[in-house]
Parts: sequence; C-alpha cells; structure tokens
Amino acid sequence: MATSELLKEANFLLPGYVAPEVGIYQPAVYFHNRDLGIKTVILPDRNVASRLAKVVQGGRTIDNDQLRACAGLLGFAHLLDIEFEPSIAYHELAHGCGNESAAEELGWFRIANNASPQDMLNVALGYSDGVSRSYVAQQAHIGDMAAPLKRWNRNYIVALKVLELDYAKLPALEKALRLVDWMANEMIFAGPAMMLAVIYLGSKSPGRKKVFKNKGSADRSAAIDGVKNAAWDITHLSDFVRRINESLSENKVQYLFATFDNHLKLMATLLAEIGTQGASRAVIARGLSQWWAPKEAGLIAQVLMEQVERINSEHHVPKMSDDPDFIPKMIAKGERAIIDSL
Repeated sequence: MATSELLKEANFLLPGYVAPEVGIYQPAVYFHNRDLGIKTVILPDRNVASRLAKVVQGGRTIDNDQLRACAGLLGFAHLLDIEFEPSIAYHELAHGCGNESAAEELGWFRIANNASPQDMLNVALGYSDGVSRSYVAQQAHIGDMAAPLKRWNRNYIVALKVLELDYAKLPALEKALRLVDWMANEMIFAGPAMMLAVIYLGSKSPGRKKVFKNKGSADRSAAIDGVKNAAWDITHLSDFVRRINESLSENKVQYLFATFDNHLKLMATLLAEIGTQGASRAVIARGLSQWWAPKEAGLIAQVLMEQVERINSEHHVPKMSDDPDFIPKMIAKGERAIIDSL
C-alpha cells in the first residue's frame, strides 16, 4: 500500500481503458481483475524500460525518484501478476544503438522483471539505497531488432513532413490543415501520427522543443535524428492504440502505458480517450483545446472526422503503390526537405 501511494504520486502510468473510480494504483483493482480473468499489461516507453533494467544493475537509488518509482513498479507488478511488454522500446534501442546493446539491456530487463519483490519495494520506499543483492544478467538472444519496423517507417515519413511544415512561414492552423490534406492524398491517414502532428503544430502548444530535438541545429543530421526520436514516440502511441482497439472486443486484457514524458502522456491520454469513447468531433475538439483556440480545435476536429468517415466508408479503397521503393523514396524526399530547410 505504501508503494501504491508512491506510484500514485509519480503518476507515470496511463490506462488504455476506463479506469475505476479508485484509480489505477489501488492493489485491490488488480486482485479483482484477476478474479475476473482480466490480464493487465504495462507498455513502457524507451526511458521507462531503460530505468526498469537499471534498477538491478547496482548503484545508488535513494536520490533518484524515477529509479525508485521504477523499482516500486517492478515489485507492484510482480505481486499483482501484472505483465510487461517492452518490445517497441527494444526495437527503438536496437535501431539507435544496435542489436548487441538491445540484447544486453533486455537481459537486464528480464532479470529486473523477475527480481525479488521485497528487494524492489525496499528500493522504492528508500529502505535501502540500491538493491541489496547482486543480480547477474545474461545477454538476451534476439533477432534483428535493429531493422526498422514498417509502421516506424511510415511514422518517420509523417514526422519529417511535420517538421518541414513547422519550418514554413505559415499560420499554425494552415500548417495543420495542409498536413491533413497531405496525409489524405499523398500518404496514409494514421491517427496517432496525425494527433502528434496537430498537437505539435498547435497555436498554444507547450513543450514543443521536446518533440523535435535539435530541429534548429546547423548539423542537419542532428535534426534528422530528432525526427527519428519523434517517430519512435508516435510508434509507441500507435502500438498503444492498436492494443486498446484489439482489447475492446474481448475485454480480457487491459493496457497501461508507462512514460515520464509529460508531453507524450498528454498525447497518449487524448488517444486513449478517443479509443475508449470513440472518435467524434466533440471528443477530438475537447482534447485539442489544450493546444488550440476553441474555434481552431473545432475546425481541425471537423476536418479529421471527415477523413475518419471517408476511410470508414464501405466505398473506401485503401491507397496502394506499385512502386516497391515508395517508402524509401518518401523518406529520402522528407530528409532532403529537412536538410535544405536551413
């Protein structure tokens, strides 16, 4: 119960379902779910997965609130039969640092996931400054996780377009509407990517600098690396939404997204709300009003709903390309636009 209060204060979990009135940090909720045959799965983002793995590697934790929160989450999850699914996080690590680095950290993650719950709770509550025993991890055996996921490639193309539009000397609303038009006519209309885009382009968007790191750097490769990171954020969100949608039909699995990134959490909250309540102009406009003036949010919501209705129509035919190099060409075009922007 003490650890549940610590997790509630840290508040880095987001439910992909309608949470009970007592919230998502009350242990009794998970005992009840287990009796009903409902499994709970945590999807950690890259930073959370790394900190979960780091808890068991030794070193001080008493002054590191995020490591202590992650230790608490490990003990909490172990005792309540909550599972972790970190695959997107380790695809991201492998893509950036190589398969060997991903395999090494994944080995530590697996050790953390099976560590002594009491040891984890002692770290979380500050009863010990770091783990009280030595844990030894073996490098995990993985395939080629460094190869980009297909959905990451698509998200990367969209993220490149968002930054290209951000550089343009246009009103924020015009940028957003142009992006919707581009996605509808030249790319694919993808919900999570679209939401990150319209949130980032918002006329009163907080935390913009954190989305595309180094976007103004004279080193354009650094700017492109920032776009790649943003594309991984979108990929985490799209995986979260996909799992929410799949779970709604059977209601046997509930997902929690774990992130310390407040901007990412705001986007995930909006996407989860749309996923659980259904896409509607009112829901989208209300969510977007955090980043746009009310009239702007209403107009964007209307345009988005027109696209949702179009792709859900029985007459809709998904776009296909006969060009096997369509994706590489779109990536090259987007990267060139970023390189030429300064």
